[in-house]
Amino acid sequence: MTTSAMKTAERPAAAPTEAETTLTYQPNVDICDCGREVLIVADIPGAHTDGIDVSFEDGVLSLHARVPARELPGRAVRQEYGIGSYRRSFRLGDDFDASQITASYRHGLLTIHVPRLPAVRPRKVEVRAG
Repeated sequence: MTTSAMKTAERPAAAPTEAETTLTYQPNVDICDCGREVLIVADIPGAHTDGIDVSFEDGVLSLHARVPARELPGRAVRQEYGIGSYRRSFRLGDDFDASQITASYRHGLLTIHVPRLPAVRPRKVEVRAG
């Protein structure tokens, strides 16, 4: 063993931070361009509304959800469902009305409506006989 390896091995390990002990998942999403708005539906099972943060800054929509640990009755024999946080961001641009963004959460689905600014919404142009 080299001297530097010995020094590394002898140093006490630092306590892990909360971020290092908590898993972070990237939720699956469906994104739909509905013309007047963009609709985002994210799978975030196990979250609660008070643990979900949605923000829009500099054209980037970000979502973060904390999921509390499960309390199981008795000793777990097998656990396949990972508990952790969800985090995802999307660059949408500046053509959206941040003050009108809405989000709702129901049955593990986070639904976010991101309306476009009126000036950039698609519109049909009437063609008249000239």
